[in-house]
Order: sequence, then structure tokens, then C-alpha cells
Amino acid sequence: MAVSRRDVLQKGSAAAAGLALTAVIPAKEQSAPSQRSKMPTRSFGKTGRKVSILALGSAELPSGEATVKALNEMIDAGVNYFDTAPSYQGGNSEITIGQVLKTRREQVFLATKTLGRNADAAYREVHESLKRLQTGHIDLLQIHSINDMGTLDQVLSKGGGVEGLERAKKEGLIRHIGITGHTRPEVISKALDRYPFESILVALSALDASLNDFAAEVVPKAKKLGIGVVGMKALKGIERVDRSFDYARFMRYVWSLDVSTLTVGVRQLPEAAKNVAAALAFKPMSADEKAAFAKEMAPHANANNLWWKRQ
Repeated sequence: MAVSRRDVLQKGSAAAAGLALTAVIPAKEQSAPSQRSKMPTRSFGKTGRKVSILALGSAELPSGEATVKALNEMIDAGVNYFDTAPSYQGGNSEITIGQVLKTRREQVFLATKTLGRNADAAYREVHESLKRLQTGHIDLLQIHSINDMGTLDQVLSKGGGVEGLERAKKEGLIRHIGITGHTRPEVISKALDRYPFESILVALSALDASLNDFAAEVVPKAKKLGIGVVGMKALKGIERVDRSFDYARFMRYVWSLDVSTLTVGVRQLPEAAKNVAAALAFKPMSADEKAAFAKEMAPHANANNLWWKRQ
């Protein structure tokens, strides 16, 4: 029987719910490590890294010891991609993840972002993130929220944000440079023509398929160029329509696209275990299944539900 996201949210706090991942992972998955199903992984562009299909999304990540415990359990279950940003929770997301990285750094592919539009601001933000994350390097630094051509021009210009990231990369502070976009596929497509970004983070869902769909042309273009593709917002749109939706179906849809990984947020800690269970149980949708699901969701694909599509 499908587990609704409402079921997750109604479980309340980690203390009340008894957070351990074993609470939702089937008994056969709780056996000795050699007998458990392995977290599916995929190649991440040309980075040479394999990443779990489930990535931690941390925009709404709560702080505290219970969260640190939950993130450690996610790593134990095979989740090795953590995505954050200085703007998430006023920097607290990076601080919380940093508490985990103190002892698990080599087990995590770490991605964060910058909203710095000029070189100095982007370079400075890298240093600030390193301090909060308690690490000497960041695997992927993404120039964040590039949703119009003017902003793209700004960050790629002489003295723009990308120049600051190139400086940080030369100094060994970051290893790869990526870009994120929420609104206009044509902007990200143009970005890939103008700069050798190593990854894209874009909105992908069964609803997005009917409104400015990044999966139509941008994802295939990125894959052809050997660029890592990260999906986001797989669950966000439908939450405004139906709080009891089968969230695992929406995750499965995006995992069935040509992506390396999908960031899924954790707002209340029991969600971490539910997301892991969905990833362990993943079976790809056929092309017909994907098309039928997108058609089913098409009536909900509007800028009210998909608020990031507003122009």
C-alpha cells in the first residue's frame, strides 16, 4: 500500500516518531549489510563519481542533534549526495550538515551554491560555506538560480560570479562548477553553450512535464555533453493540490528520467527514512507509464502550483 506524505508529516517530531530508518525499511533490508539491497547509484557526468539516486535536499532541513543522527543514518543507508546552500535556513542548513561532515566527509559528495553575481561575492561565499560546512573543499559549487538571460550574462561576464568560482577551483577549494535553474529551460540550454558547466540542477516532475519542461531538451543536451543532471522539486507542485498524494510515485517518475540523482527535501525527520525506502524500492517507469502519469498531472501544471515557474 502506498505511503502518503501526509502519513509522514503526521508522525511529528523525530523523538515522537522514533527516527531510526529501520522503522520503515522492510525487515529483509535490516539484516546484515551484505544482505541488504544496495542504494542505486549512477555516474555523475564527467566527475568520475558515482552518486546515489536519492540526494539530500536541505532547504527546509531542521537543526539539532536528531537531524544529525538522521543524516548519519541516511549515509549508512547509502545516500552519498548532500545538496545545500548558504541561503537555506539562514546558513543553518550548512551548519547542520557540517556537523555530520566532521566524521563522514569522505562518504559524501557535497554540493552547495552561491547567489554571488560578481566574482568577489561568489569567492567570499565559498569561504563562508567552507567554515559552516567544516570542510577543506566542496565537491560541487553551483551558481544558483539562473532564471533569465540577464542574470546569465552577469555571472558569465568579466568579473562575474563564475570567475570567482574559477578562482576557488584553482585554489582547490572547490572541485566542480555547476549551474541551477528553476524557470526557463532555454536559459540553462544557452548556459551550456557558453560555459563548460559540469552539472545542472533543474526542476523536474510529472507536473513540470506540461510547463517549461527541462526534461524535453535540456536534460538530453546535458547528457550528450557529459554533464551531470540533478533533479529537484519532484514533490513540490502536487503538495498544493493533494497532501495525501503517493509521493514515491513522483520520485519514481524523475528517477526514470535521464538524471544522475534527485534532491528530496527533509522537513520533518521521519521523511528521511521514507525517502530512503522509496529509493531502495525503485523500479523504472516505462515510457508509456511516464507519458500517462504526465498526462494525468497536466491539469495541475500551472504557475500557481509550480510557483517557481512564475515569470
